[in-house]
Amino acid sequence: MGQIDNQTFIIYTIFLIWLSALSYFFWKIYSHYRRLIGKTKKEDLKEILDKQLEKMGQVQEIISEVKRRLKTAEDDLPNNLKMVGLVRFNPYREVGGNQSFSLALLDQELNGIVLSALHSRDSTRVYAKPVVSGKETKYALSDEEKEAVKIAKAIKVKK
Repeated sequence: MGQIDNQTFIIYTIFLIWLSALSYFFWKIYSHYRRLIGKTKKEDLKEILDKQLEKMGQVQEIISEVKRRLKTAEDDLPNNLKMVGLVRFNPYREVGGNQSFSLALLDQELNGIVLSALHSRDSTRVYAKPVVSGKETKYALSDEEKEAVKIAKAIKVKK
């Protein structure tokens, strides 16, 4: 009879240890669940998760829109003006100071324009000439305009 009582005691002890371990893990999970829903006014975790899934769908739509807009901006990037060259000069001896200038505005492919303003005592004249692949086209460039293009081309473009 002592043998059965000893075996029963061991079985009950193992069962008690197993029950204690399960109770501990259940308590940990239950307290974690309470913390998760504690900041919400809802008692149903399914409802909370459904709302999170809905918000996640909205965030995915926003991310898709941002990616689309970024792709559009990246596609337009080579056409943006990236290189600028400025030369100030004095075309007339009777006018003091370097009030006249040539300004080259070029994109990544060295296409753009050169703006020149010639200032005298009586007037200021402004000229615009196209530049294709870093070279003059229909209109010849003056020395100052060529220098402005050269300065603009010297700028290293980061891709």
